[in-house]
Order: sequence, then C-alpha cells, then structure tokens
Amino acid sequence: MSFLNKVETWISKSIPSDDGWSQIKPFIFLKLTTDGGYYGWGEAFTLPTREKGIVEIVHNLVNSLSHIENLTPDRFHKEVEVIADGHRGIDFSAATSAIEMSLWDIEGKKKKKPLYKILSSKYRDKVPVYATIWSEDFKNDEKLSSRCEEILNQGYGGIKIYPLQKRTIDQAAICVSKIRQTLGFNMPLMLDLACPKDINISLKLAPLIEEFKPYWFEEPVDGEATSALKEIKNQTGLRIVTGEKQCGINHFIETLAADAVDIFNPDISSVGGIIDMIKIIELSNKNNVRVSPHCWNSMSIAASAMVHLCMSFPNTEMAEFFPEYIPYTLKFCNKNFEINNGFIELDNREGLGVKIDTNLLMENTSSYKFSILDKN
Repeated sequence: MSFLNKVETWISKSIPSDDGWSQIKPFIFLKLTTDGGYYGWGEAFTLPTREKGIVEIVHNLVNSLSHIENLTPDRFHKEVEVIADGHRGIDFSAATSAIEMSLWDIEGKKKKKPLYKILSSKYRDKVPVYATIWSEDFKNDEKLSSRCEEILNQGYGGIKIYPLQKRTIDQAAICVSKIRQTLGFNMPLMLDLACPKDINISLKLAPLIEEFKPYWFEEPVDGEATSALKEIKNQTGLRIVTGEKQCGINHFIETLAADAVDIFNPDISSVGGIIDMIKIIELSNKNNVRVSPHCWNSMSIAASAMVHLCMSFPNTEMAEFFPEYIPYTLKFCNKNFEINNGFIELDNREGLGVKIDTNLLMENTSSYKFSILDKN
C-alpha cells in the first residue's frame, strides 16, 4: 500500500544565460514523494504572470487525489478527465503534464527501468536533436550566422531560427539565405514564423525562401486556424508544423481530419501528459504525420521526458533543445545526456534519469511551496 504524501514545487529565477545570448525563462519544477520512499520529478510549461497560478493548480490537483492508493499515470489521466469536465486550457494541462511526468518517473524507479523501456519494447538508442536559436533581443543576420556556427560545433543535427523576428518579409528571406549559406544544404534548417496574424505574410514569404530548402515551416499561422493552415499547406508545398500551443487531443484530431499539417509539435510540458502525447503520436502515425515534441522548458526534467518519448516511437522527429538553457540547469541538475553527430543519447538510468540537488535548486528559486498530503 502506497500513497503520495508530499508535493513540492519550485519556480526558478529568470536570469540572463551565461553567454548573454538570451533571457532564461522561469521554470516550474515538481517533486512528488510517496510514503514508501519513492519520488518523481515533473515540469510544467510556463508563461509570464501565470507561474504561481499553475503551481496552485498542481497542489490542488495532487491534494484532491492523495487518497488514491498506488496512483499510476493511467489512473491519474482518467481522474483528470473527470475533474477537467471538458474545460482544460493550457495552464491546467501544464499542471497535469508535470504531475503525470512525475508519476512516470516514480513508475520507472519502481520497475528499475528507464522510462523509454516502459513505454515501448521497440525503442531507439538515440534520437536526432536540433537546436533552437532564440533570443528575446533582435540579432542581426551576421550575429545569427555566427551563432549557428557555434551551435553546430556542439553536435546538433539541425538549426531552427525565427526569420520574421523584427524583420520585413524581404529581410526575412535574406536572413534565411544567409543562414542557409552558413549551414550548407545538408543541414536541416527549420523556420519558426511564430504565428503571424496575417496569413498573407506567410504566403508571401514561402516562395522567397523555397530555394533554400527549409526543413519545415512552423506556425505560419495560429494553430487553431485549421482552414488557414490547410490553405498554406496546399499553396506552399512546405512541411507545415503546428501544435505547441494546443492541449488535449481534440485539436489534433481535427487538424488531422483536415489534412492541414505534416508534423505536430505538442509541448511535452503543456499538452496534458505523456499519455495524451502517446495518443497524438499514434493518431498521427495512422495519418502519415510525424511528431516532433516542442520543449521550451528546462533542459533537465522536461527535456529528458521529451527524449524518452522520442526514443519510444518510430514516427517521432527531432528532439528540440535550447543550448543556452543547458548551463543553467546544470547548476542544480545532473547531465544525463550526450549530444554528438546530430543525435542525443540518454544515460541508462531509472525513470527519467534526472537527479536534482534541491539545495542548489533552492539557490536558483524565486518561489517554493510544499504540501503534506492528507489521505482522508
């Protein structure tokens, strides 16, 4: 007989990256502990001003389910479906993603297996990995090109950029041409348009960058605009990527039915949980659509869960990494992966394989909360 008896959450500080390239966003970390001595780590996606609200949802959800003996990821998923009553939203789904992730971590430790060996018997030993080159501050084409060269030397197998960030359509096309010249044509170059409000921006940009062979065309319009996505897909012939802002599976079912996407990129820490992610992967596979999990989160807990998932299913695409976030998370977390020759490989540790020094984490924390759970 085992019950959850403690839930702890940390909101990390937002600070500049060590190299000054970008601002590291706050992360929400979760640790669940059972009265049998097992513990699991999870991570919730964050957006500005919502962090403490998500933490409250996490604590309220765990408290409401603390009476359940041997709470498994599957049982948690079923209970959450009832609690949500069809009203999820990304903040609620970020909370459930973190909780379910931690339950999977506990499951792996109980079974003494890494998560990917629990999720699949046909797992891969390593998966392709790409680097997202993101900065809140505008970087001109020369700085961006130089950054791409630095990142490639770190072993990544692809680069994603934001060509429309503070650029006109023509300037974006010039930027893409310069980055392609830097990378060469053998290296995948992903373009994230970050949801222009006017569909014509994406439609005008597409023919200007077609000769530079972008690997994909991400968020050329808001993911909820299914008919617009379909129009862009049909008119451009480029691989359309969407899904990072959506949660649950209904949106993904609708988008598949409309044949409006080539690759889904639901976020591992906000889609609702690993079980929902698996459902999306399986549905996508039936429709010849691939899944490349989004991970604008820490390069510790969430990134590990993402890689475990990619290792478990053959129709998953590249895993997403933010190189600037790695040195920060290593201040309190072990490095459980290696990136070489375009692939990432995990240590063969139990569960998610993440070990966090909570004392060091506390030094990088802006807010901490814990609850001792009542089983009655």
